[in-house]
Amino acid sequence: MTSAEPSQSDQEKLLYKLVIQFLIFCQGGHKLLEPHLLQISKRLKAGAGLNELTPELDAISKTLLHISKQGEQGGLESLFKQQHDYLIQRIDDLLEHAPVPMRFQQQKAALKQRVKTGAGDSSFNKVIDSAIALLLDIKDYAVSERKDIDGFLSGLGVQLGEIEQQAEMVGQSTRLSLDHRDRLNLEINRQVDGIKDDARRADELVALKAMTSEHLDNLMLQLLSHKQVEDERQLRAEQQIASMTAKLQALESETEALRVKLKLEHDRALSDALTGLPNRLAYKDRVEMEANRWMRYRAPLSLAIWDIDFFKCINDNYGHKAGDKTLALVGQLLLNNCRATDFVARYGGEEFVMLMPNTQAGQALEMAENVRDMIEHCGFNHNGESINLTLSCGISEFTADDHVDDVFVRADQALYRAKQAGRNRCEVYRHDRDGLPG
Repeated sequence: MTSAEPSQSDQEKLLYKLVIQFLIFCQGGHKLLEPHLLQISKRLKAGAGLNELTPELDAISKTLLHISKQGEQGGLESLFKQQHDYLIQRIDDLLEHAPVPMRFQQQKAALKQRVKTGAGDSSFNKVIDSAIALLLDIKDYAVSERKDIDGFLSGLGVQLGEIEQQAEMVGQSTRLSLDHRDRLNLEINRQVDGIKDDARRADELVALKAMTSEHLDNLMLQLLSHKQVEDERQLRAEQQIASMTAKLQALESETEALRVKLKLEHDRALSDALTGLPNRLAYKDRVEMEANRWMRYRAPLSLAIWDIDFFKCINDNYGHKAGDKTLALVGQLLLNNCRATDFVARYGGEEFVMLMPNTQAGQALEMAENVRDMIEHCGFNHNGESINLTLSCGISEFTADDHVDDVFVRADQALYRAKQAGRNRCEVYRHDRDGLPG
């Protein structure tokens, strides 16, 4: 070791100074360290050396190790909670937006309730299991429906093949009948020509009568044979046509049954099971159609978003049956108090949307105020107990270069302003005031 290099003793002193300075810097950083840091500070002021501070430094080392373990555990717990909340939110979104067949609506509603109330580890696991079971049931149902449709289409192909075959047989029978008729005509012409030839060659009337009688007998036999063959062929053709008609009628009945079933499934997919109103999926289809019409004709078009005030309190205070009754009532009141050209849908949760064609924002506000006032004074009650039922509403009108989502965001901002202003009111989004809803 050269003289320029610090000795081990100097290195220890330097390390000691750095540790002490670092500990002083850490004061106030953690409640478990504070007693040790205060003790070291007192001893330093009293002139304590390294050996005197060693026990306190060992205690700080153990405390730091304990804090480190606590931090790791807390980080894991925080991570687990984030994952827990994320999964619960994703399940809730899935139940809210995914189309669920009618037969699984009750199972879906029960699961949504468990998602809202389940917080513990045991409940969380049960919610996950229930969600997986629901998805598997829906998958099995979809597979079964697909098999039914495939089976119907397969049977349809077989039946159409049989009908085509029978139609070909009827056509062939008709062609044979025409061929047989042509041969009969040829035979009649041949017998008539024979009669003429015999008449020219006959010398006596008796001989002519005999030859003519023979030709007529042959003609009669030919006609009788032709009639018998044609009768049999006609009977077979009628039987084939009757069979083909019966199969066509059966096929038509099956097709109509499938059409009705598919229409019912389609209507259910676009319908909210609780309120009977169109759902969010139906709203998206309708708003695109109305927006396209607005872009073409530029007739005014307004969008209103309705939200039930303090809906969670209704659920908490009166139970979820009262909440369901509230949603159903509000849906019917909105539907019954709009025009035939308007469109009302349950958007999700306690939110409803209303499309009002040929309506400017000011007109939409006037209509919305009438509906809001009517609902406020509708006298809603549950089990004889009066419930204060009010709605807030945000309105926005389609303007130049608008996209559907832009109008919805503006109406939602207007709804937020209505909520902030005390609820039970309607607000229109205005483009003045720095783009904030007016």
